[in-house]
Amino acid sequence: RQQKRGERPRFVQHGRGYVGLSQWMGRGLAFQIEQHNHQVRKVLRERLLAMKPGEFEELISQLLAEMGFEMVEVTKLSGDGGIDVRGTLVVGDVVRIKMAVQVKKWKLKNNIQAPVVQQVRGSLGAHEQGLIITTSDFSPGAVKEAAQADKTPIALMNGDQLVMLLMEHGIGVHRSTPDLFEIDEEFVTGGESKNE
Repeated sequence: RQQKRGERPRFVQHGRGYVGLSQWMGRGLAFQIEQHNHQVRKVLRERLLAMKPGEFEELISQLLAEMGFEMVEVTKLSGDGGIDVRGTLVVGDVVRIKMAVQVKKWKLKNNIQAPVVQQVRGSLGAHEQGLIITTSDFSPGAVKEAAQADKTPIALMNGDQLVMLLMEHGIGVHRSTPDLFEIDEEFVTGGESKNE
């Protein structure tokens, strides 16, 4: 109602489940940039959800390659035990970890449950580690199952992490940096122009 009357609302929503007083809301360039980037993250996630499964798997393979994986390949549709992408994570050109990745393009609030983690663990090849990447999130049971001490660990990447990594690696977005000018204190206090 306040917005319809041209007034500023008393409360504002900051992401999923966070609410704050509008008087605490930031101002200035940094705040505007964060608001813009928040909108970009939202649109990027919507576009991920609109992709066809094969396109999404190819996108994930591209991201993994950008993150330092080698020999990244999207698996065939049948007989993969639910594994969508395989690759080798290279750390410092010394450590090589074979990874089997399952991707889940699920809507928000449709969280990955523990049985999916168990399925991925059961599909791992010899000396492979598992990774589940989703556009949604993971239930507490899935997180607990993934970290079982006596079992092969399964890494988890939720939708927020996925979007941030895509942005970090310039996939689906491009960085546009505006010029920001600052006063040259020497010029102002010295009274002389550097061009003289």
